[in-house]
Amino acid sequence: MLGAGTMGNGIAHVFARAGYKVILRDVEQKFLDRAMEAISKNLDREVKKGKLDEAGKGSTLARLVPVTDFGAIAEADFAVEAVPEKIEIKRAVLSEADRILREGVVLASNTSSIAMTALAA
Repeated sequence: MLGAGTMGNGIAHVFARAGYKVILRDVEQKFLDRAMEAISKNLDREVKKGKLDEAGKGSTLARLVPVTDFGAIAEADFAVEAVPEKIEIKRAVLSEADRILREGVVLASNTSSIAMTALAA
């Protein structure tokens, strides 16, 4: 997961909750700390509603690996970009991810306002 903001941490939460190990990458530790706190609070809500037990919360959090090192994504089997909606940032992140990821790894974007064709150009 590239980007630990609101969308990024939400996507990471869903993948981790579904049983996948998630490498959650952002540029600064403070963003990762904020993301992990948000995910933990969201899991607390699931526990309170009876949708998840404490063990499930713990195992979900254990599947999240917050990192600032871009190279850590090299082991990923699937990557999702969820960085700010600025074309220059998205292009830089997608280019670097494409360089690091193994051939055949799916690289997806969470863009909502930039055409994929513009990002690929």
